Amino acid sequence: MKDTYRKLVASEWVGPLVLAFIHLVLAALSFHQAPFTGGDDATYIALARSLIERHDYRDIWDPLLPLHTQYPPIFPVVVAGGLLAGFQPQEGMKLLMMFISTGAVLASCLWLRKVTTPGIAFCAGFFVAISPEILWLGQEILSDPLFWLFAMLALIAWRHADRSREDSNTPMPVTAVLVATTLILAGYFTRSAGAPLLLAVGVWLLFRKEYRTIGIVLLMSVPLIFAWWLRGHGHGAGGYLAPFIAVDPYNPALGHVTAKGLAERVAENFSEYAQRHLARLVFGSERTGVIFGVAFAAAMLWGWATRVRKRPGLAEVWLPIYLALVTLWPVAWAGARFLFPIVPLLALYVGESIAQLAKAASHPRVFAVALLLAGVVTVQPGLRRQIKTGSACRERFYSGEQFPCVMPAFADFFMTAENVRGKLPPKSVVLSRKPTIFYVHSGYQSVLYPLFPVPDSLFNLAKRVGAQYVVVDQILDLAPKYLHPILLARRDDFCVVRDLSSDDATFVRIEVGGPRRGPGTAPNSFRVCGVTK
Repeated sequence: MKDTYRKLVASEWVGPLVLAFIHLVLAALSFHQAPFTGGDDATYIALARSLIERHDYRDIWDPLLPLHTQYPPIFPVVVAGGLLAGFQPQEGMKLLMMFISTGAVLASCLWLRKVTTPGIAFCAGFFVAISPEILWLGQEILSDPLFWLFAMLALIAWRHADRSREDSNTPMPVTAVLVATTLILAGYFTRSAGAPLLLAVGVWLLFRKEYRTIGIVLLMSVPLIFAWWLRGHGHGAGGYLAPFIAVDPYNPALGHVTAKGLAERVAENFSEYAQRHLARLVFGSERTGVIFGVAFAAAMLWGWATRVRKRPGLAEVWLPIYLALVTLWPVAWAGARFLFPIVPLLALYVGESIAQLAKAASHPRVFAVALLLAGVVTVQPGLRRQIKTGSACRERFYSGEQFPCVMPAFADFFMTAENVRGKLPPKSVVLSRKPTIFYVHSGYQSVLYPLFPVPDSLFNLAKRVGAQYVVVDQILDLAPKYLHPILLARRDDFCVVRDLSSDDATFVRIEVGGPRRGPGTAPNSFRVCGVTK
């Protein structure tokens, strides 16, 4: 009996399974039906519908139906499987994502268990498992958790390939290399942000003079990646690097960023991640701010540098390359979810730095336990808030509120899209702030209105794509700057479809040459009309 217990405790699977179960329970308690307002989830759902309905990979929400070239296809295939299984986006698909995130936590904890001591692995994995931000965002229909899962499995597979050699002078076994490379490619074709991991593998293998292995990786990856690039390039896509060199990825007409602008972007991203996103990721709160960011970054850098001085593994090569990618991204895209794949690495390096400090203390175990408890106490308010918020959102949803726990401007945008469903002429096209969201919830194709406060730009776009309607939203970032001035300048060329409008999302019909308003009419008043003339 004692031997069985010892074997169980010594097993690499016990701790990770316990932590994955803790994460799953907390995720279930935090579960909510609040829609994601970013629009990426709607894009994946729309691409999945393209695969299901058209058997091709196109921007099905766009009336021009261009080939889709931005997001790789693996995650939309997963979403398509969920939709075919009958999962609804606000419940079934979110539950599916919750299990994918749990799988990523399990793989992360397994990797930690293999690369460090059991105590550090459990403590580091514990903070990954209870991260309030992972619990909240991990259930959204986004590719980040699946990419995270593939990345962790790839790190495990490459470690296994390295350890499977008969001795240091023999190359890695071909079968193990094939498996590891397949996982790398699965990550790459889930998110293009997998490119840094593929590059890190090449650098790591080059350091080790694994030339045969490099050849296998190149033979497997180059044809597939080139084919994906050629597909996009042949249809005028800007490529993966296009947003990095654009001043504003939402408005390519503004041109390319300068060297100075790129440096400012990197500095701003470092500030955003250190003071905001990292604090939310670990503690679910931004209150820790600068102090936490500096302390965490210092501990992480010390732990990473310590490992690099000994013998850097694949993770140590990957981390700086991936962080460089994240900090070069446009600031508008910054978010905690982009750190998901490297959270286990950050937790490992911080955990090992704390362990080094503990060894220097007069009572190492007391010191380590005190820090662990302090961390748990700090996380607890954010964790409790996520669980409480999830419970409140579920209650509001089951009480009949269709889009709970989102800002009114977004809730009304969702509601207007739902109200429109089936009430417009067939093949109608609508200009809106979130075309993929509008398409998914209304069934009508949609295009982003022009990001220029010039009336002709809107009317020319409407004519080109055949749009007859506009959703005038109150979402603060774009509409007040670009759309509202056009409506006020040309108010007689629009009329409000009141029956399909909400308080913060007005459904407007484009009617160029409509009757002019008389003198004395309020400048912000519009004619009321129906769906068609």
